[in-house]
Amino acid sequence: MKTRNQKSETRNNRRDGMCRNPGVLLLVSAFWFLPFVSCRSTVGVSRTPGGYAEVAPTVADEMIIDSNQIVVIDVRPSEEFNGPHGHIAGALNAPMDTIERQLPELLPYTNETVLVYGDTSTDGALAAKLLTVAGFRNVVHIEGGLQGWIERGYHTVNAR
Repeated sequence: MKTRNQKSETRNNRRDGMCRNPGVLLLVSAFWFLPFVSCRSTVGVSRTPGGYAEVAPTVADEMIIDSNQIVVIDVRPSEEFNGPHGHIAGALNAPMDTIERQLPELLPYTNETVLVYGDTSTDGALAAKLLTVAGFRNVVHIEGGLQGWIERGYHTVNAR
């Protein structure tokens, strides 16, 4: 059985060994710090209780510009999609009243980042929740819908 002095000496030797080997010290400190880093969220992206993310139009615009892997879905009726306010360039039209029937057409996008919007936040948020429940893995709702997009000065395109 070790005496108190021997235990203290053993502990000091371990600590000295860690200090002499900076790699061990770095590894230990990285594991201590990891839980704090992994809890951070992406700036400008908030998670909702519905399981989808929500972003401001400014962030949505950056996402569209920075990635070719973004699928944009407009859930407004076809008349509005093709109407005077138009739609976000490249958006697919899947109106809220038919989106459930259109799910088979949208299934190829389940593993893509899907930006969804309506006229306002309400209908877009409902569609985002529906897509999340349907198994889409990375659904992002544009806060404020198309109205918020236009109010912040972003352009739309239309069929007319």
